[in-house]
Amino acid sequence: MEWSTYKTEFQNDADHVIDWLNTEYDTIRSGRVNLNIFNDIKIEAYGELMPLNQVATLQLVDARQVLIKPFDKGTVKDIVTALNNSNIGASPQLNGDTVRIIFPPITEETRKINVKRAKELMEQAKVRIRNIRQPIQAKYKKIPNISEDTLRYFEEELNKVTKEYNVKLEELYGKKEGELLKI
Repeated sequence: MEWSTYKTEFQNDADHVIDWLNTEYDTIRSGRVNLNIFNDIKIEAYGELMPLNQVATLQLVDARQVLIKPFDKGTVKDIVTALNNSNIGASPQLNGDTVRIIFPPITEETRKINVKRAKELMEQAKVRIRNIRQPIQAKYKKIPNISEDTLRYFEEELNKVTKEYNVKLEELYGKKEGELLKI
């Protein structure tokens, strides 16, 4: 079996880790509000739980303010209830048939907590990369009649691709850290 097969398998799984980290970073609030913090909020509407973005439009008014316009005015109270029950860090204000959320400015202490959280997420992503690496390593070591040179080559290539993904994770963290510390 060729190294490219193992490399492709590793890269596919590692790309999912990168996507996961980006999604998690989107939920960490910096100075600007990111609409992705609303992705996990479900609204009780029409007899079932529905994602907020399927029952309303979300609009950034400015860096700290979001306006939510329900498609059906009857769901506005359900939206307010779901937002109050969520942990988004701000309270919704009902304005007739719309909901306005004004996020407070982030304190220095909150910024430091968020940086710490971002670092923890990066470390979790690195563990996930290692957990992808181990079964691939075990697979090629079990190849019958594999030469020492081929085994060494596979090991070096796996180390290279693992390092590349760890560098990507570090870059994502550095970018998020800069965004979080920017006032």
